[in-house]
Amino acid sequence: MFNFSGSEIIFLLILGLVVLGPEKLPPVLRKMGQVYGQFKRITGDAQSEFRGAFAEPIRDMQKAANEYKSVFTDASKQVEAEYEQTTALFTDAASQEQTEESVEPLFIPYEASPNTDEDLSIEPKIIEYDIKEDQ
Repeated sequence: MFNFSGSEIIFLLILGLVVLGPEKLPPVLRKMGQVYGQFKRITGDAQSEFRGAFAEPIRDMQKAANEYKSVFTDASKQVEAEYEQTTALFTDAASQEQTEESVEPLFIPYEASPNTDEDLSIEPKIIEYDIKEDQ
């Protein structure tokens, strides 16, 4: 709780010796030790009561969380297996399609055939428009 290093404790003892004096320092340190011990006992008891009161609900929540985790893990494995199976089907179909010689296309695009020789001409055409002027 109080993370004091050795040098900090020595500094506090020297500071207490200067402030309190050599006569009062030992009884004050003894009293501080007793207060610290009582504080540790009270906090230890409170922690054990807290753990005892909430142990079962926490266990129930952990059990429910583990059940949900297993359900989601199983669902994830099923989805992954379906994905691998579907990928394998598409891969097999693609490789089979590439090896077949006579494959009929599923979609035949419409090709417009020109009706006249005029449609095949690459010379520019001049189009004239009548423009009416507003009066």
